[in-house]
Amino acid sequence: MNDFGRHDLLRALSPRGWWRLRPVDRAWVSALRAMVGANIVLVAVVIAGHTELAPAAAFGGMTAVHARFEPYPVRARVLAVIGAGLTVAVGLGGMASAAGWGPLPVAILVAAVAAAAKLFTDGIRSGPPGGLMFVFAAGTTSAFPVSWPGVAAQVGAAAAGAVVACAVALSGWLFFDHDRTRTTSWRDGLRAALHRSSHEWPRALKVFAAVLAAGLLAHALGLGHPYWATVAAAAILQATHLQHTMHRFLQRVSGTIAGVLVAALLLTLDLPQPVRLVLIVVALLGAELTVIRNYAVAMVFVTPLVLLLGSLSAPVDTVTVTTDRLVDTVLGALIGLVAALVRPGRGYQLA
Repeated sequence: MNDFGRHDLLRALSPRGWWRLRPVDRAWVSALRAMVGANIVLVAVVIAGHTELAPAAAFGGMTAVHARFEPYPVRARVLAVIGAGLTVAVGLGGMASAAGWGPLPVAILVAAVAAAAKLFTDGIRSGPPGGLMFVFAAGTTSAFPVSWPGVAAQVGAAAAGAVVACAVALSGWLFFDHDRTRTTSWRDGLRAALHRSSHEWPRALKVFAAVLAAGLLAHALGLGHPYWATVAAAAILQATHLQHTMHRFLQRVSGTIAGVLVAALLLTLDLPQPVRLVLIVVALLGAELTVIRNYAVAMVFVTPLVLLLGSLSAPVDTVTVTTDRLVDTVLGALIGLVAALVRPGRGYQLA
């Protein structure tokens, strides 16, 4: 690979156009399907009084946000492996917590999950959100104390969430969209990605290094939620080229700032649990409607969603948790951007 010239680098780092809204077809259909599929098990475990299982159920349910626009034969295969992978990520994070792992091994685990998820999702061309949810799942579950029986319960909740999400996502197969013209051979794509000469390996290693650095630095600085920094670093590096990475950086930071303000207001109101559940469901719908149009707008919904979800199982201090969210996100996003600048590629649109 040739190094960037100065002109290429300046073009890649230009912020121009990061605020634009992209047109999307069938946004409402896919967003509603994702909202329903992702939240059924989450709502069920909260109503049943098992709020400690809410994050695991939510991560399993996030299977529904993948392969939104694929024809059903492709969607079925992709969602099956995504759902299994998210369940494994929840299990790995829970096992690290139950085993009492320290910051270094946890950071290595989350970084390894991030790299494997990047390699895997790029290989099968799963599309947005790529490997991000795997990092979020492993990082979050590793951060909260849990017993070994609790790990089994988390895995069960995640698996249930994934199964329900798949069922909802595929529910229209008998009635709609029998188009097979876009069916892709994802096994061939995965084999190509795993080949030792594949360009996917350097990208996966870059994600590993950035996520590891974000986790360790956030812990060293004493930040309250280091896994949020790892998620931010991974999110920035899901982009397909350096220019996209720069836009993603600006969008994640600006959207998080606005989202933190919304979340602070909602948390200050000390809303009853049923209202918070409704807001979580609505926030996911908003995120799904806007994520492909503009990532910054989606983050305005995602940030309150995450903070409200965390408030279901235990009371939170509004100032502390919103500050942590903002600082961790900026730190992780900066590390992700710096990692993207290391050997960026031949052209300003290459990763």
